[in-house]
Amino acid sequence: MRTAGVFEHVRRRTPQTVALAGVAAVVALIAGAGCPITGIPTPPESSRTAAGVYNNVDDPTNGGASYIGSAACMACHPGVAPDYMLHAHAQSLHAIDDGAPTYPEAATRAGGFDPPGGRPWSDIAYVIGGYLRAALFVNTDGYVLTTGVDGIDTQWNLTFPDNGVTAGFVPYLPDQAAPLPYSYDCFVCHVTGAQPSDPDNPTFQDNRPGMSGTFTEARVGCEVCHGPGSNHAPNPAARAIYVDTVGVTCRECHVRAYRSEERTIRASGGYIVMAQQQQELWASGGHSTFSCLFCHAPHVSVNYDEADGIINDCQACHTDFDLGFHEGAVFVLDDYTEPLSCRSCHMPYATLTASTASPRFVGDVGRMADTHTHIFRINTDAVDYTAMFNDALDEVVRDAEGRAAVTVDFVCLRCHTGEGNAFRFTVESGAPIARSIHAGTAGGQ
Repeated sequence: MRTAGVFEHVRRRTPQTVALAGVAAVVALIAGAGCPITGIPTPPESSRTAAGVYNNVDDPTNGGASYIGSAACMACHPGVAPDYMLHAHAQSLHAIDDGAPTYPEAATRAGGFDPPGGRPWSDIAYVIGGYLRAALFVNTDGYVLTTGVDGIDTQWNLTFPDNGVTAGFVPYLPDQAAPLPYSYDCFVCHVTGAQPSDPDNPTFQDNRPGMSGTFTEARVGCEVCHGPGSNHAPNPAARAIYVDTVGVTCRECHVRAYRSEERTIRASGGYIVMAQQQQELWASGGHSTFSCLFCHAPHVSVNYDEADGIINDCQACHTDFDLGFHEGAVFVLDDYTEPLSCRSCHMPYATLTASTASPRFVGDVGRMADTHTHIFRINTDAVDYTAMFNDALDEVVRDAEGRAAVTVDFVCLRCHTGEGNAFRFTVESGAPIARSIHAGTAGGQ
């Protein structure tokens, strides 16, 4: 399923907000042995936070507890609540009770839509996403509205300044012939307390025929990562709530399919399919053993609070690398401005959640979707995107060591189109320059 402005933010470094972040760094560094990349020194202490005391790191059921809901968690953890509510996890699914869903005021790109085809909100049971890139709509029978069934454009794309896309409805599954259920296999990663339907005693959320299976809360709530809280709330001093110190919970959903250990990276039309961050990371070479929590503060939105959301940036480990020719550079095109960083090249928009860039942004050769890939390696040969995928363009090619790499049309040619303030490259002229970017720095070619 497709679900699917930086503002100043006061740092709220309470013990609760940094709990997982600090543990993640400590675990990933393995008792001070340094970054998981051989030969790279340990990041400075200033980039990490002290670990707390956790008495449950291996029982996500919390002793067979039951779910109490995120509202109960936030009532006792007010320091975490504002960060969590601004995170996309908190906005993954909205139950529609009386009109349009509401989103945090600071989320400047979110919302701003009505149901497709002029439908009233009373025809809609849930909105999937609508927060960062796109919104999909679930009708009162529990089926996702699709273009193929409903005969109209049913996916609302939010304005996405990075790739030049403006808000509006676009087709969603135009070839879908039958109503599309919003069932367990789909909603499991949008909700809390998801349970599949028992074939011998089938259950349906809200008694909607399209929603086989059930859940306790319509969003990725606190208890998705920390487990049900009924045993913790009466005795918080015991600190027996589950704390995932190595990112196991993250990779349950950030893979295709749910909880999969499959290493294949699915693609479609020459773009990586969304929600495969773990598969991408496994194919990233020296970073393949990283925990998500080594870089990400789990409660904080990278989209709306990048400064606090990233606890270790690239140069925390890669201390001897600079940005080469791009040091201090800022890419400007129309109203979009991007100070270049390691991520601009090593995490390009090769993954597709909702939209691809307009020709104005990438010209006739560049490639750009709307989600940063976690394949950090770059293929600096003079080849285009077809070398990144198989012949059917539905799978990312990996080498004998299981590694993948993005091609220069996703990297250099994303900006170097001759538009804005970046001069034009071709694949042939961009490749040798890409090979020399880090010349003179550690590991440079």
